Amino acid sequence: MRGANRPTEKELTKIFDDAKKIFFVGIGGISMSSLAEYCIYLGKEVYGYDRERNEACKKLEQVAKNIKYCSTPDSASHMDLVVYTTAVPFDNFEIQCAIREGLPLISRAELLNCIMQGYKNRIGVAGMHGKSTVSAMIGHIYEEADRDPTIFCGAVMKGFLSPYKFGKTNDFIFEACEYKDAFLKFSQTDAVILNMDLDHPDYFTSREQIISSFQKYAKKSKRVFLCADDEMSRELKVSPSRAVRFGIYNEADYVAKEISLGECTSFSIFKEGVPIVRCKMRGAGLHTVYNGLCAFAVAYENGINKEAVKNALYSFSGTERRLEYYKKSRGGGRIFIDYAHHPREISATLSALKNMGYSNILCVFQPHTFSRTHFLYKEFCRCFGDASRLIITDTYSAREENVYGIKERELARAAGGEYVKSIEKIGEIISECSNDAIIIMGAGDIIKIKNFIK
Repeated sequence: MRGANRPTEKELTKIFDDAKKIFFVGIGGISMSSLAEYCIYLGKEVYGYDRERNEACKKLEQVAKNIKYCSTPDSASHMDLVVYTTAVPFDNFEIQCAIREGLPLISRAELLNCIMQGYKNRIGVAGMHGKSTVSAMIGHIYEEADRDPTIFCGAVMKGFLSPYKFGKTNDFIFEACEYKDAFLKFSQTDAVILNMDLDHPDYFTSREQIISSFQKYAKKSKRVFLCADDEMSRELKVSPSRAVRFGIYNEADYVAKEISLGECTSFSIFKEGVPIVRCKMRGAGLHTVYNGLCAFAVAYENGINKEAVKNALYSFSGTERRLEYYKKSRGGGRIFIDYAHHPREISATLSALKNMGYSNILCVFQPHTFSRTHFLYKEFCRCFGDASRLIITDTYSAREENVYGIKERELARAAGGEYVKSIEKIGEIISECSNDAIIIMGAGDIIKIKNFIK
């Protein structure tokens, strides 16, 4: 909540508990729509606004009181609580209405924190890369172990066909997003830090700022799970009594060895030097090992037996848009959809395809935000090396204007690819290409290209 006299966590929770009518500004977002569903589950009346009517909005229309797609000055009047997402500009009419009328106004992260107060065990999964997958993975392990957890994930979990799952126990597993320090609003008992990287340059301006933010996130937790191989994570100061480290190359509490990469990935887990289990996962790439190792450590440290964790890791079906197989093209190539939008993610995904046996890869990439492309330009030019052919299309601008003068044609040339503006044209290329694998990458609306693939 904004303002000089900020309510305490306890006061915010009481405001939420007492609220009967809640208005969501940006209700169609994957996290906002999940929170709206949860409020309806609790018996509250839900109203909302979004600029576009997406699938989440269509689903909510069946149970919410009212969702509108035009911002108007008074639609948030008479609400008990207004929730906003940082994806919506603060000059939005509904937000301004809440300020003008003195209505309680809280962020998405603050609402999520209010909700989790009713749960004893709160596991927050943070990191610049992989947090949606690992949140879903830990949630799946808990579900398979009959722990009936509540899960809030930033992607659709295939096992639940939803980005959320409401349980009836004390276990609460959630994705802790670092953007604009949202994760500092949370009061998790276990903090997971998968990795740290230079990203979100419209907010994080230095390496030191990123480390400082994650240090504060770690400090708020009783226990911290850290990757021993991540350079920036190693700079965090966490007492040995609170830290659980996992890794492959450096000394850690949980270490993965005897790794086999391919269509499926297998590895042995050692705890404090002693082999305890061998795991197999339906995923490719070294990042799959790190994700599985982390999920194992979290579940095992929280009392789930090793065989149950092992079996759940193998049965985990993943999340949408994470190296997700779509179909074969008319030209015979296997088409995959992936959310990668950072150079480190792009390299990892292309490397995973190589590990799966593909040698002739067409990569179609939609840049996500102009600021990321500008500040990581050199990295973007170097990260597509495992692609045989690269197509780059127009940037998904999200909340930004192109004040950096980004020219996708120049980026494509510098990265060794070609620029194609029309997604219809790209769909035609994909349909006819003879590459053995086609990967469609990006965190924006590049997914629409599926409408033009035959």
